[in-house]
Amino acid sequence: MESIGWTSLENGTLIGDRYRIHGRIGKGGMGEVYAAEDTRLHGKIRALKVSRAPEAGGQRSAEEAGMLMRLDHPHLPLIVDYFPAAENGGYEVLVMDYIDGMTLQTYLEQQDGCIPASKAIDIGMQLAEALAYLHERQPAIIHRDLKPTNVMIDHGGFVRLIDFGIAREFKPGQTKDTVTLGTPGFAAPEQEGNQQSDARTDVFGLGALLHYLLTGGGKVGRGHHGGNRNDGQDRPYREDRWNGWLGSNDERGAGAGHGLLGGSAALTAVIGRMTDPVPACRYATMEEAGLALSACSVEGGSADGIVVQSRQSVSRKAGLSKSRSVIVASLSPGAGATFTTLTLAHLLDREAGPVAACVEHPSLEPEWHALLPVTGRRRSWTSPVADNRYRILSSTFSRLLWCTLDPSVSAEAEPAADMQLKHRLMLQAFQASVFITDVSSRWLAPEMERQLASCDDLLFVADPFPAKWTIQRLAAAKRICFEREREGRPTSWIANKDGKFAARGEWLASMPVKPCCSIPQLPALEWADAVWKGRWATANARWLSQLERGLQPVLKSIIDSR
Repeated sequence: MESIGWTSLENGTLIGDRYRIHGRIGKGGMGEVYAAEDTRLHGKIRALKVSRAPEAGGQRSAEEAGMLMRLDHPHLPLIVDYFPAAENGGYEVLVMDYIDGMTLQTYLEQQDGCIPASKAIDIGMQLAEALAYLHERQPAIIHRDLKPTNVMIDHGGFVRLIDFGIAREFKPGQTKDTVTLGTPGFAAPEQEGNQQSDARTDVFGLGALLHYLLTGGGKVGRGHHGGNRNDGQDRPYREDRWNGWLGSNDERGAGAGHGLLGGSAALTAVIGRMTDPVPACRYATMEEAGLALSACSVEGGSADGIVVQSRQSVSRKAGLSKSRSVIVASLSPGAGATFTTLTLAHLLDREAGPVAACVEHPSLEPEWHALLPVTGRRRSWTSPVADNRYRILSSTFSRLLWCTLDPSVSAEAEPAADMQLKHRLMLQAFQASVFITDVSSRWLAPEMERQLASCDDLLFVADPFPAKWTIQRLAAAKRICFEREREGRPTSWIANKDGKFAARGEWLASMPVKPCCSIPQLPALEWADAVWKGRWATANARWLSQLERGLQPVLKSIIDSR
């Protein structure tokens, strides 16, 4: 197999003649994590951890792989394959099942640093179960690196403990750890080398992790444990942090005391005991810590509903930037979501708006390829992309990326979950500030409704033909709008094909929400002629002014949001 350089692997690189790289999804001081498809198993997505072998010899990932291959627990990762450093020019490759979710750090950021205590307790109890299993092994396995980026949570709230890079087996009779490793703010004092780490070390790590979640990013500083000891010396540090297996993160946070927990005295006391600097003062086993957390969850419901507000949003505190997702949907077939999406994209580009990726949703029949002809100024994307259903078009004269469905690619017999995952991985590879996705009228499925409910901006397009507005579609649209309003997400309605006709007022009033935009009906013959000549509506000076005026509220909202 060809040797791997320490620089990021190129998309399309084949590892072990089997795993094709689809992009880096994480990076840290000990290596990088990539998403790859298993070419021998119908393109199933895997996670590959690539790390440099220790200079002093030995194989760190080999030890990690050997350790994990002996384990069998639902809250731990499944090892699929391993390639030693000798086969890769000094770089070890660990192949795991891909976990479709996000790190706890990303989850915290998405919640704006606001997590209910009941949710944090549930996460803690799941992790306690996994850690108790590790501690029961012979010899016991101590994880030693519990932090928000080493825990994944899926869309159903199920958590998994990942990255065993510094885990060790307990050695009876040894007075201290051979190597002092851990993440400041989460590592127990004994990990500095004063004594050997044991099960109580992970008890401390779990308590510090829960404290972090409940304070919106506040860490337990050294000498600030149990809420009653503080030497005021929160140690500054810098580490190369994992970016997570799906999404970015930043673990920096101000040192915070347990007094910020608030609400539940019982939960504060449990976390205080878990993070006591003296190991003998903590819970002796992970089972005891798990039982204490469980008692907090049922003590008259005192933990339920308690929300611990951070002093400010984690994303604002860390200065993070998040891509904005815009979905354009037709209330009925033919209402004009595709026209609105492409027009909006062209207008954003003309106004030197944010870098935008315009996406033809994979549930649609390929159409954009005929509406966006490749000219001398436009080129096809040459790098491999995770989702082979797409052809990516870009131009040196444009701030747009067009993600168009390739009509020559037939649907493969892959699981729907894998296809959705490849689609997300493809989009994550683009450095775009805004993603505008056209779903047209294909949004009635439950999964699609969830996407419409959770995107940053939703644009519903309706035309003057309410005979196509079925009761089912109207009810679903109202349901989605209600859910979005409850979560504080904007929904805009656009009246397309607008013009002067007798029932215009009745048409506009029949929409669930008053439209914020109005797109004029273009002359049918002139528009057909323009399409056949490969010109979009914005190329017509007369139409351009009308379209800019009609879509101005939406354009301003998208540009101002950046």
